[in-house]
Amino acid sequence: MAWLGKLTSIVAVSVALGVGPVAAQQELPALIEGVWLTTAQTELTIVPCASGYCGHISKIVVPEAIRQKYGDQLESIDPAAFTDANNKDPALQGRPIQGLQILALRQTGNPMFYEGEIYNPEDGNIYSGSVEVLSADLIRLKGCVLYVLCQEQDWSRVLTDPAAGLPLR
Repeated sequence: MAWLGKLTSIVAVSVALGVGPVAAQQELPALIEGVWLTTAQTELTIVPCASGYCGHISKIVVPEAIRQKYGDQLESIDPAAFTDANNKDPALQGRPIQGLQILALRQTGNPMFYEGEIYNPEDGNIYSGSVEVLSADLIRLKGCVLYVLCQEQDWSRVLTDPAAGLPLR
């Protein structure tokens, strides 16, 4: 029984020092964190925030419909100059799209499922929605109007160079 006392002491010291499986698990980022490539080829970065997890536009790719509408004029505009012109609140229409928070998510009881709100800068509306982690490199975004009319998109993780921390393109 002396071995039991030693084992108990080792476990107690490990917990006190913050080592072991519990501490290692707490230090790992959630699978939802990272940079994600949308179906429109825009990149969105999801990070922890006060409300749970927030998603910000980190690289803008202009949707094809807007390219067709404005044609060659669009090529001379720096993507960083694009603003939230479709926002329903006139006071917010001048804020830049680059860096704009469009996701506010909270984790549910399932570590692979998040619920919250999705802001769509293309139409200026906020939708109820969810994100499901399908794998380490794939998430599914679902946005709904009145919980009945829903659309889904699958986003893939942007792989990064571990040495530089930069996206591999």
